[in-house]
Amino acid sequence: MLTVRSLSLGVATVGALARRRSAADYRGAWLVDTITDLGPAFVKAAQMLSTRADLVPPSVCRALSGLYDDVRPIPARELMPLLERRLGLANTRAILADNAPVAAGSIACVYHATLPDGREVAVKVRRPDVARTLGIDLAIMRGLTRLVARVPLLRDVPAVDIVDQVTESVYGQLDLLAECDNLERLRVNLAKFPDVRVPAVHRDLCGEDVVVMEYLQDLRRLRPEDMTGESKERAVLSALHAVYQMLFHDGLVHCDLHPGNLYLRQDGSVVIVDAGFTVQLRPQAQDKFASFFHQMANGNGRRCAEIVLSTAKPGPNADTGGFCRELSGLVESVSGVRAADFDLVRFATKLFDIQRRYGLYADPQFVFPILSLMVLEGTVRDFAPDIDFQREALPFLAQGVLERAIRAWQATLPEQTADGSAAE
Repeated sequence: MLTVRSLSLGVATVGALARRRSAADYRGAWLVDTITDLGPAFVKAAQMLSTRADLVPPSVCRALSGLYDDVRPIPARELMPLLERRLGLANTRAILADNAPVAAGSIACVYHATLPDGREVAVKVRRPDVARTLGIDLAIMRGLTRLVARVPLLRDVPAVDIVDQVTESVYGQLDLLAECDNLERLRVNLAKFPDVRVPAVHRDLCGEDVVVMEYLQDLRRLRPEDMTGESKERAVLSALHAVYQMLFHDGLVHCDLHPGNLYLRQDGSVVIVDAGFTVQLRPQAQDKFASFFHQMANGNGRRCAEIVLSTAKPGPNADTGGFCRELSGLVESVSGVRAADFDLVRFATKLFDIQRRYGLYADPQFVFPILSLMVLEGTVRDFAPDIDFQREALPFLAQGVLERAIRAWQATLPEQTADGSAAE
């Protein structure tokens, strides 16, 4: 199949050049079609890779973002045994009374139901046997990558590391009990923001293959013209502050706040759902990102380059001097730019391009915070482009750094006994 597709790519590219159309468009379509034919595991992995602008060029990200889950809803007869075992017969019948899901993906489907006890819920159910089939396909993907990585053209590319990171993210979405835990933690962490809602989890009904949560009404995608100026600014500030709380304080970061997981409402509140792609940052990674963010706001390009370099993995032909010079220039070029004119996606894309060209590969723990802001930036630009996202971050950044410094200092103190004296 790949040989046939490769020949068709060559023919299409020549034809595209002859017609003065973009050969990149045809290569992108070829890539999407090939991955789709390889099956749902490859589609899911490619979808995850499309969010990793640090690993692949923008043209590949754009092509992969066109992939979608072409899947059927789970038939009721397949769900009955799973749900009855987990939730009991009465709850299962209530969920399957209208068995059309409100959402269907390659890993899970989501249903809306009213349980016999009156609770209105959203039920996310993992597809039966998907863990086994995805596991086999992802193992094949890893094996193929290890073979292809030996090709001379790819010896300078950490292909195995890239695929390992992507497949790890896919595996993470299989564990719905972990998603349940993350939803609960996000709800607790963001409770201080009155305009931010995270659905409550019904822990007594959850398991590794089912999440049952509060059903929130009226979740729909609004356009900027559907909201008043005041409500748009209020909602965007609430979303930004929630993300800064994740990044600089809690370390538990929702990395996929696209408009299907982040809903702005007409009253100025926001709703965050689906914690399947959530990452726990290490304190050291939080400190590195906070330092980078602070130095970028101050226009200190040299220090930004040093911070990124300290987190990156150099390839065999890395040029650290060239990297530092070019990244310093990039940061200094946006210093003092008005908030409405600063394009975070363009800036981050250039940053990642500089890394790749100079043979450096970033620590994912440093990349995930940038990716979370890149996903959110589209919403900020559409609904409240004049908000200064750097200025809004500074109070969260300062407090987060201070809290981690205090915790680190406390960890050096001798333990106290019950009577308050220092332990031996």
